[in-house]
Amino acid sequence: MPQFEFDFDFDFDHWRSLADEDPAAFFAARERVLQSFMDAAPRRLSAELQALQTLIDHSRAEAGTPVKASQQLLGMLGEHLAALSGHLIQLREQSRALETMFPPSAAE
Repeated sequence: MPQFEFDFDFDFDHWRSLADEDPAAFFAARERVLQSFMDAAPRRLSAELQALQTLIDHSRAEAGTPVKASQQLLGMLGEHLAALSGHLIQLREQSRALETMFPPSAAE
């Protein structure tokens, strides 16, 4: 399966200047970059990426300030990482259980 790659050279100073000088242009450019990233992703991920971006945009709008938005988004990220960690623990437990059911053969 080919790996998804996105060549993205991020110039923070450019984006900060654009946001300060022309917020409308900043948000239009931001939208283009995000859409191009989503378009470059495998088709099977397209709907998920779009839904995630919609969730991020709504959270940012509801937060009211960039600091609150960052806190909310980091909280969501933490929740997802905790869920992934839980799944990993379950997979390890299941793997150990399978190993006891099917011990390695003497030929290995």
